[in-house]
Amino acid sequence: MEAHGPPLEGAHLILFWLALAAYGAEAGFRLAGVAPASIRKSPVFAGVLLHTGFLALRWFLSGHAPMAGLFESLTVFSFCCAVAGLVLCRAGETDAGWGPLSILVLLPQAGAALIDKRMTPLYPALDTPWFASHVGLSFLGYGFFAAGLALGIVYLRGGEEAVYRAAGRSALYGFSAFSAGMVCGGIWAYYAWGSYWIWTPKEIWSVIVWIYFATLTHLKFIPAEAGWPGWTKRLEMGATAAGYGVVLLTFLGVSLLLRSSHSF
Repeated sequence: MEAHGPPLEGAHLILFWLALAAYGAEAGFRLAGVAPASIRKSPVFAGVLLHTGFLALRWFLSGHAPMAGLFESLTVFSFCCAVAGLVLCRAGETDAGWGPLSILVLLPQAGAALIDKRMTPLYPALDTPWFASHVGLSFLGYGFFAAGLALGIVYLRGGEEAVYRAAGRSALYGFSAFSAGMVCGGIWAYYAWGSYWIWTPKEIWSVIVWIYFATLTHLKFIPAEAGWPGWTKRLEMGATAAGYGVVLLTFLGVSLLLRSSHSF
């Protein structure tokens, strides 16, 4: 890692704290029942811009994608949740999804604020574009799954059809990004360890996440009269929301509690 001097290092952390403040303001307004006139005039939109600047500057300073270690993982997770919200909860009825989603954006960033933020050199096994693609796409999938939890909650509390459709897209988009991330992860594993697959707890749980959302997205296309009379929209939204628990267990539970190549 090249030395770029304290000014740039300090500047990129200022952007981190400003993004955290913006996400906190968004969550505070939403909890108070105050919604912005448009998403582009919201604190979370400003937070995403600040967060983008922070991640870009940290990438430049460290010389590698900022996705290594618990601090960077948490802040990228927060960023992807916010980006997924901008895609799925832009206006109208779906804007209500920002109520719970603003909390899901804030919590990882607040958790990252409590962790050592120093930049460290990347392990040789991680120094490949396949690593950045694998982790980035996986976190993007996590972000859409978080948006699915928020939209599922809104629908179960009386949301309209637009909320249901947006929640369905969250599962589909998240599943697509996560699948692409798994493919990149297999290629990365081959170059790093000589095998496309290693039976570690994280990889096993990643398959569980993949099967869960593959089943969920495919059940959407089976009409109720075709043998699934009990598969209602409310049950589907409950399953979409519950999937976030499986994601959290895979992301944090396995990585923190079990030893593997994915441990923090």
